[in-house]
Amino acid sequence: MVKPPLPASINPSPEVLFSMYALRRAWQQVRRSGDSPGSDGVKMTEFEGRLDMELNRLRQQMLNGSYQPQPIRRFYIRKASGKQRPISLWSLRDRVAQRVVHDYVSIILEPIFLDCSYGFRLGRTVQQAVQAIIQGRDAGLIWVLDTDIADCFSSIPLDILYGQVKRIVPSELAVHLIERWLHTSVIGIPSEVAGVSQGGVISPLLANLYLHRFDEMITAAMAQARMVRFADDFIIQARTEQEVVWSLEVARHSLAMLKLSLNPRKTRVITFDEGFTFLGIPFKGDQPNLATLSQLKLEEDA
Repeated sequence: MVKPPLPASINPSPEVLFSMYALRRAWQQVRRSGDSPGSDGVKMTEFEGRLDMELNRLRQQMLNGSYQPQPIRRFYIRKASGKQRPISLWSLRDRVAQRVVHDYVSIILEPIFLDCSYGFRLGRTVQQAVQAIIQGRDAGLIWVLDTDIADCFSSIPLDILYGQVKRIVPSELAVHLIERWLHTSVIGIPSEVAGVSQGGVISPLLANLYLHRFDEMITAAMAQARMVRFADDFIIQARTEQEVVWSLEVARHSLAMLKLSLNPRKTRVITFDEGFTFLGIPFKGDQPNLATLSQLKLEEDA
C-alpha cells in the first residue's frame, strides 16, 4: 500500500487537513471497502452520483464548525463462541471524514508503533505476522501463549483513550472530531455511544493506539520472548514452559492496568508440536515454513 503524502505540516490547518485532494483520496478508500449503504440509508451509487457536492459540503462543514456526525446503526453478528459481536454502521460522509483523519493520524503514529504490532497498519500484512512467528519458532521459541483480548473494542475506556489522542495528535480539529465520533449516538439505543466501534473507519487505528502501551509493557518485561499482535489477537512465543507461563501473568497484569482482560475461553499455553491456529493459519510442528509463505500470500491477495 502506498503511504499518503505528508500534510503541509504535522499540525495542518483545517483547510489543509480537509483539502479536496484529501477528501477525494478518502472517498476512494471508502469506495473500495465495500458497497454497504450508510446509516442514513444513502447508497454508494447515490453518494457517488453527487460526489462533488457531497465532498464540498463536508469540507465546508469542517471549516465552519457545523459538522455533526450522523447517529450510527448497530447490529450484531454471531461469533463461533455463540456470543454476539456488535458492528456499527456509519453514514458514508462520516466514513469519508474518518478516513481523512485516519490518514493524517497514521502518519503520526506509525513511527511510534512497535514491530510486534501487525494488524491494520500501513504496509503490514498477515503474511508478515506469520513470517515473524515462523522465524521465532525456528529460533527455538517453541512454547506459545495463544490468546486474545476479551471484547477489546467495546471495552476500551473512552476517557483514557481520549487522553492518549489529545497528548499525541497535534491537530485540535482532528482531536475534536475523534472525541465526537467516540460519543456519537446509536439509533434506537439512547444509553449507548459508538465508542471504538467495529465498523468505524478509524476504530482499528484507535485500538492500536490504546494497545501500544500494552505492546511496550510486554516487550519490556519479556525481552527474550516474542509477541505477535494483530489487533486484539496475539501470541507470545518463549523458549520454555516456565517463561511462557510467566508471560501469561505479565499479559494479565498489563491488560488489567489498561482496564482490559484476556478472553478465558481462548487462552492457553501450548507448543508447536501440539499445534494451534492464529489469524486463520494452522501452525503444527514445522508447518507452515518460509517456503509456503508465497502460497499464503496468494491466498491473502485473492
